[in-house]
Amino acid sequence: MSRHGTRKGILMFMILLICFAAIVFIGTEVFQIENITVVGSAAQDSDVIINLSGISYGDNILKINRQQVKERIEGSPPFAKVQGITIRLPDEVIIAVKARKPAAAVPYLSSYVVVDSGGFIMDIIRQTDHPLLPLVEGIHINKLSKGSLLDKAMNDDYKRKILIRILQALEERGMGSMIQTICLDDPDDITLITKDEIQVILGQAVELDRKLGWLQSEAYTTVLENGGKGTLDVSVPGKAVFLPLPSDEPEDPENGEEQQEEDNRDNEDVVTG
Repeated sequence: MSRHGTRKGILMFMILLICFAAIVFIGTEVFQIENITVVGSAAQDSDVIINLSGISYGDNILKINRQQVKERIEGSPPFAKVQGITIRLPDEVIIAVKARKPAAAVPYLSSYVVVDSGGFIMDIIRQTDHPLLPLVEGIHINKLSKGSLLDKAMNDDYKRKILIRILQALEERGMGSMIQTICLDDPDDITLITKDEIQVILGQAVELDRKLGWLQSEAYTTVLENGGKGTLDVSVPGKAVFLPLPSDEPEDPENGEEQQEEDNRDNEDVVTG
């Protein structure tokens, strides 16, 4: 055998020896999991999260399949959202989770489908158990199951995207508790009804931050303090017009219509920006 062939054989033997040693080393107790830590807003359910993860103490830390762990946790109650899985050698796994928050309820047969702001189906409850959440009107849901997304339950992808855009905007501003109904019969002419019984015309789902901002403005607070009931049109970004409901007080038939038009013009300036 030539000197070149001998060197090649020795090199192959050394590589095989190193691989064998690595396999033996990986299988030793050095990489057995001793600590599993759950952090985040859903950490109060840490025992449940660990159980759902499928990770056990004593498992080999290098054999963890992070995608499988994520799917197990997110697919079962309490449906926590996995933000990250960190492996800290030699023996610790850190699971970062975020609790999902109910954002709206969608009528479905004789039930309500409770979804978060990302369109994740968290629960299905009876309509008699009325949730204190915005009710969504104007969308049709097909066959569904808890722990899945609305995109599997809706044929109308455009309406689904619009709904999620609205729910996320409401969540970002902390306004979900202000809204009673979200009307999506026409997704390009959206209407909200607040719990103060104000009809809010959003129009298209663009510049929602500016449009929804009117509901947290001093001008809107003034309308409520004055006992206002009516329609707030914010369909044009940067401008809001409040149209009050007609007064129930008796009017002079000769000048009632003229007076009502004058009152409406005066009240339009209340919230105009």
